[in-house]
Amino acid sequence: MKSIQVSDEVHRILTNMGSKKQSYNDIIYSLIEKNRVMEEFSEEKAEYYNECIEKLEKDDCSDTYKIKLEDLDDKLEELESKGII
Repeated sequence: MKSIQVSDEVHRILTNMGSKKQSYNDIIYSLIEKNRVMEEFSEEKAEYYNECIEKLEKDDCSDTYKIKLEDLDDKLEELESKGII
């Protein structure tokens, strides 16, 4: 086990982030894992998603299609099986 120093503010933030059952180690580890996932988000994907958001903000729905709510689960499974999402 190692010790690290944190400011009072960081200590307060970590305390508020976790549940009473979580140790500071658990909370910090969780933050590291979330950061790792974000690093895996490539610049190309970020650029593509930002372009999609800009289109939607301009009411340009040319790259979208309608789907019935009851078909949503099936469509999501299909897209996952194709590796799209």
